[in-house]
Amino acid sequence: MAYEYIPAPKGCLYHYTQKDRLDSILKDDRISCFHDRECWFCTSLEDTLRLMEMTIMKEGNPYVDAQGILRKYPAFVPEDYVILKLEQRYQNGDWVKWNQEMSPDSSHEILAEAKEFSSLKKGFRGDLKFCQYPQVIEVSLFLSEQTSDMDMTMKL
Repeated sequence: MAYEYIPAPKGCLYHYTQKDRLDSILKDDRISCFHDRECWFCTSLEDTLRLMEMTIMKEGNPYVDAQGILRKYPAFVPEDYVILKLEQRYQNGDWVKWNQEMSPDSSHEILAEAKEFSSLKKGFRGDLKFCQYPQVIEVSLFLSEQTSDMDMTMKL
């Protein structure tokens, strides 16, 4: 994994999390990095959804957790997740981008997906404090709205 320092993102940030962590996050007014060095964010709702599609929505696909252990994604249950729209508080800290390293002989498709994956995530080294109460977006409701919008578009 190759990290690159980046400028702090401007504006709102989005962070998806399991719903059972929501009360703790709201009580602490911060997103904690848990067992990792960074906590991860996206700069748009669309990027957040795409990141979720590439990760937690891929039941059975392998991933490496923060402790370096190979795991497989469990079944995705939309009702178990929320997306937080956050206004970050000013704080010192480093922002990073994780450039996923791939073998140079990987297919063009794999290299393009790795590049897209790396561009979606913005990492903050440490715990990110946020202002006031964030907007909480229920993933199940958001996905059903997306499906309804797509159905309406197809009917037109």
